[in-house]
Amino acid sequence: MKKTIVRPGRTIKENIKTPIPVSGLKVGMYVCELDRPWLETPFILQGFKITSLDEIDTIAEHCEFVYIEGSEDAWLGAEERSVSNKPKAKVKTYTNTSTNKQEYGRAASIHENAKNLTRSFMDDVRLGQGINIQEVKANVSQCVSSVLRNPDAMMWMAKMRKKDEYTTEHSLNVGLLAITFGRHLGASEEDLNKLGLAGMLHDVGKMRTPNEILNKESQLSLEEFDVMKSHAQHGRDILMAHKNVYHGAVDVAYSHHEALDGSGYPRKIKSSGITDFTRIVTLCDVYDAITSDRIYKKGQSSLAALKILYQNKGTKFDHKLVGEFISCIGLYPPGSVVELQNGQVGIVISTNYRHRHLPKVLLLRDENKIPQPEKVIDLERFSKTSNTDNMIKTVIPNGSHGIRIESYIEKGLTID
Repeated sequence: MKKTIVRPGRTIKENIKTPIPVSGLKVGMYVCELDRPWLETPFILQGFKITSLDEIDTIAEHCEFVYIEGSEDAWLGAEERSVSNKPKAKVKTYTNTSTNKQEYGRAASIHENAKNLTRSFMDDVRLGQGINIQEVKANVSQCVSSVLRNPDAMMWMAKMRKKDEYTTEHSLNVGLLAITFGRHLGASEEDLNKLGLAGMLHDVGKMRTPNEILNKESQLSLEEFDVMKSHAQHGRDILMAHKNVYHGAVDVAYSHHEALDGSGYPRKIKSSGITDFTRIVTLCDVYDAITSDRIYKKGQSSLAALKILYQNKGTKFDHKLVGEFISCIGLYPPGSVVELQNGQVGIVISTNYRHRHLPKVLLLRDENKIPQPEKVIDLERFSKTSNTDNMIKTVIPNGSHGIRIESYIEKGLTID
């Protein structure tokens, strides 16, 4: 009899009706009840499925919490999934054990080491040498420890980008995002290390792509794009040549451009052939690619990237994981450049976990987009008044109106 391979993944809990703060809402949830009469809100339907980030913003303007109906996901290890008569495992819940300020210095040091290591092993592969996998694993373990203590600090570090180091920074950022997303999903520390390793190594095959194609400033020709797509196969081959690489990392390198509908590459496999780890890293890969400045294009805002993921849920990407990813990243993550209703522009420097739409913002431009004295405002304080001028209107790309988050971090700006 053929042996069934059981991998870590998600299982479904029963339908429930649960109160939830607005800060915890995500696209795809079904809102069945509000904390106030429906007639006091603009919602016509008394019960609806959230279909956009804009709807979450509208809910937040009128409610503190709502009731949702639906299924819950739990992350299970391979052994737990294979034993049907065991009680269903609960999602592992992590809580921050250090403040942003306490973790900032440690995260900066770990991030710098990780970036140098990623650059080094990428250079080694380009020169035909092997990767010191144990060294990479040790570094990933440090990243996991930092994210478990406080994920915001490491995500703040990931805002440091340079166009001429895209491949290095992208590989590192995808690893960090995968760890952070896995933490949000309740994955075990062992799985977080595997996700981080898979994310950090997912694009190693690009080191066999000619520089004139990898760094081309104009659109690739069909022939050049075929060469670029071969990095997935190269990544698989490179990692399979190392004996101590987790097999899931090999699969992620090979399959992170596959899509649930079979439209991806290199094998055009469909959903049943795409593992949970690959689905997770794929979301992180696409999100970071969209929000990064490239040689040939400017990066888009975090909100724009999340909307693209949402528009492709169920076809390109796992629809449940897309909803979880949006919840993990949040509407206005630290480092987002935002414009307020009154036209002022600033940088989000702190997440409000109770009310994610009400972060702290460092104001840098006045309503005419002219530099103004720097001032920190707490949007939660303004939310208690009827004046909405200081509420966030939209997220704009990094670099808008001369505001580049990297330059402010270099000058010493930290998360609050």
